[in-house]
Amino acid sequence: MNETLSPSSPRAVTRRPPLLWDVLAEHLEEASFLWTQRERAMGSPEDTLPEVEAGDEARLRAHLDGLRVGGPPVALRLLRPALESEEPGCVSSAAFVLLASGEQALVLERWVEDAERRPWLRHALALCERPELDAALLELLPRLAPALQAELLDVLAFRHVDAGPLLERLTLADSEPALLAAAFRAARVTQPPVLATWLRKGVEDVRPLVRDAAIEAGLLRGLRAAWQSCRGLATEGAAPRLAMLALAVGGAPADVEELVRALDRPELRAEALWALGFSGRLAAADAALAVLKEPAPEVAWLALRTFSVITGLSTEDVFTREEDEDDVAPPSGAVSSCLPPPEHRPVQVHVAQVERWWARARDRFKPDGRYRDGVPWTPEALLQALHLAPMRHRPALAFELAVRSRGACQVETRSWCGHQRARLRAAGALSLERLTRGFDGWMNA
Repeated sequence: MNETLSPSSPRAVTRRPPLLWDVLAEHLEEASFLWTQRERAMGSPEDTLPEVEAGDEARLRAHLDGLRVGGPPVALRLLRPALESEEPGCVSSAAFVLLASGEQALVLERWVEDAERRPWLRHALALCERPELDAALLELLPRLAPALQAELLDVLAFRHVDAGPLLERLTLADSEPALLAAAFRAARVTQPPVLATWLRKGVEDVRPLVRDAAIEAGLLRGLRAAWQSCRGLATEGAAPRLAMLALAVGGAPADVEELVRALDRPELRAEALWALGFSGRLAAADAALAVLKEPAPEVAWLALRTFSVITGLSTEDVFTREEDEDDVAPPSGAVSSCLPPPEHRPVQVHVAQVERWWARARDRFKPDGRYRDGVPWTPEALLQALHLAPMRHRPALAFELAVRSRGACQVETRSWCGHQRARLRAAGALSLERLTRGFDGWMNA
């Protein structure tokens, strides 16, 4: 009998190669660094979606995968202790891999109990790609204190989880502003009837945090009261950023002229300039150039970016930095895609060069047209801009796409880049006729 076939012969045992702990420790160290780098890139005024995806994000995901394939021994020896780290990227990376490995209960328990590290753990919860996590989050929500409910609602909204039945059971009458605002943000991804009565009250709330969350949800539902609130708040209300942006991207020429007039008010000038850049209107470009021609305007860089994003002027040779500074904003700590504040950089703009260029190019722009980077604004141009515009511009572009699609296409601009691209591909199949019309023409709820 062949000895290899003998019943008494021991079977060959497949042994797993020993874990290389120094390599795994390097994976965790690199993941910690790249997690923070990626988060910074989300607010970059220069980097685009493909650049972030192919750069910091691709490297980060490779290191996270390297940690995950190590299995339970790595979780026990490296990842669980890393949850005690003082480095935000280390905590987020470790939590993400633990969640990917099915250790949801452990991470959720730490998120509830560890207030210091809660924001870093929240990032991992938001970006976790295991769909089973959604049910665990929904089950946990009713058992939390209001402040934690607000945070968890933002995670659920980021993940596009419909928490509608739970929202209706929340005690909102006397809730703190953070919970009410989070409930409105969560209502953006629920069926339309959810919180309908609360939304109509919310758009008139005197607290900007609550008001803006209600307005955004209302605009996504075509709520005329939300649109009317924007018109009243853009130049008279506190914290007018969202209202100004809505008027810039969805208003009539008279609304854009109202924003142009706001440039004469020092307290509104930066916000109005920022919003006008997304309007794409000839009047906005002319107004930005007029600001540039003023003696040493403090908002020179913002005016130049507003002018160039409408007209397509290459800014490479038309300004000089007055001092070195970091162009990339530090990590925001935010999960949701908040509208960033206006950009400010100390620069000296060569206004004469801009004027000469504009004298040659201005005739290409129609007074009633809308433009971005010098080309007419179309539904396809909006989707392309969300692919190729600087990361810092994308929350405003995503806001317009969400409103005009009636919430059918909501892109979380801080989510994994591949997930964002998938949503943008889906948007290409939608009927986006409303992208070419003012909001007033179809806000009717």
